Amino acid sequence: MEGGDIAMFGRPGQACVFEGLIASRPTGAAGVKCKYYERTKDWDSALKLWKPNDLPLKSLIDAVNRLNISTEVITFLPQEAVESIYKWLVRKGVTPVVERYETPQDYELDLRYNRSIHSVYVADQEIAHILGMRATVIPPTTAWRN
Repeated sequence: MEGGDIAMFGRPGQACVFEGLIASRPTGAAGVKCKYYERTKDWDSALKLWKPNDLPLKSLIDAVNRLNISTEVITFLPQEAVESIYKWLVRKGVTPVVERYETPQDYELDLRYNRSIHSVYVADQEIAHILGMRATVIPPTTAWRN
């Protein structure tokens, strides 16, 4: 019950895509090494080579820890990477829910019915186009506003 209203309210939430926004794949020699770890399914080692994008990562930490906004981290990487992404985020100081989807189209189907997610932050214009009006394109060098 909020403000004398007896209706049930969910906690407002947001989501962000891990790859490209929260962290970026390495390039050059580190990129080759990362590809090797990914092929051998050693995601803990592979993610240690990914470059954290400071401002989006700080926005995520602020939303979860200080503002207490329900935040999901979405990934399109293989299922084996989900636990490693969660551990990577814990080392950075944040513990959000990490969800994996095969494709952005699969996530868009679930997003249609998930009204608690008000905004989805992505780094890629194509993914934003697929997800629709709740998606917001954020460059990896910019923080988002909560």
